[in-house]
Amino acid sequence: MNPRWTLLLHLCSWPITSGGALKRNLVLALLTLLLLLPFCKEKESEEPTQEVFFEVKAGESTSRIALRLDSLDIISHHRLFVISAKLKGLDRSLQQGVYRLHTNMSEDSVLLMLSRGAIATVAVTIPEGLRLRDIASRLTKAGVVNQDTFLALCRDKKLLLEFNIPFGSFEGLLFPDTYSFPLGILSEDVLRVGILPEDVLRAGILPEDVLRAGILPEDVLRVMVRRFFEVAEPMLREVSLDTLLILASIVEREAYLEEERPVIASVFLNRLKEGLPLESCATIEYALPRHKERLTYADLRIPSPYNTYINTGLPPGPICSPGKASLEAVANPKKTKYLYFVSKGDGSHYFSETAAEHEQMKRKLNKERSRNGA
Repeated sequence: MNPRWTLLLHLCSWPITSGGALKRNLVLALLTLLLLLPFCKEKESEEPTQEVFFEVKAGESTSRIALRLDSLDIISHHRLFVISAKLKGLDRSLQQGVYRLHTNMSEDSVLLMLSRGAIATVAVTIPEGLRLRDIASRLTKAGVVNQDTFLALCRDKKLLLEFNIPFGSFEGLLFPDTYSFPLGILSEDVLRVGILPEDVLRAGILPEDVLRAGILPEDVLRVMVRRFFEVAEPMLREVSLDTLLILASIVEREAYLEEERPVIASVFLNRLKEGLPLESCATIEYALPRHKERLTYADLRIPSPYNTYINTGLPPGPICSPGKASLEAVANPKKTKYLYFVSKGDGSHYFSETAAEHEQMKRKLNKERSRNGA
């Protein structure tokens, strides 16, 4: 044991009689002086570091926490940890949650982490343009939710009513962003040992039977939906929720170049004003049971409310989660008279005001593709 800890324990064991005021003051002074020194655990520099997930439970005492930290070799002596916490006024400030610690941390660092609530989190990035099922899959792979449970919540009528959502699900409303969710521990082995298998640590993935998000799946959903409304709130002053979200989701799937988003949005808005079908291939892809690399003319005739080739107006709901750029494109579209666009094959598009121009451009592109063997 570190000589400093030996001295401290020896001082703590001194008997102090009623007449030993001088001895009492000396003991307290020495205790204070020693504990104000760097509060650290001395280890050999070559000692390997072991990452440990440690859970502070609700209502757990500092002494109980210290005993468990000591048993995992995170701290050197639980009694000194408790004394330090009391002297620093932190003994009632250790916060509930799961912490990512390691076995060569100083006791002072551990105490500060637990008192500040620097809990371990799992980060999940949701890119633009994903559908509900794809978002649920990503959250599940990260150990945040159970996929089936989460998808059921995305269609829960009470939750939809909570946010006044006019659609049958939260499709499109789980905003694309990077989220950090607190961890919780499920596995009794991890609770007992505190150490994850090496392959799990390397992969950075949290299996459902080991770790989970320390947050309810419905609260995960709420976090993502609230993020959408934070971003969309200024735009909803100009455009209704259904128009903004549905069209932005279509723009998200149709546009490749950032500068074309406001132009593509203008095409769909112009077609709505003219009473023309939107004729978006992205909505056909959403309606199909399986993804197809290339749509056929037969696909354009499938009976679905999402088929914007045979139905006028907006489809029943969004087809993906659009990003901020697509939402802004619908709220502030470019002023054009375009009613048509066709892909050049490189991510960009030709835009036309009339059907004749559009057909002419399609013939030109088809000839070019034939010459190139496409």
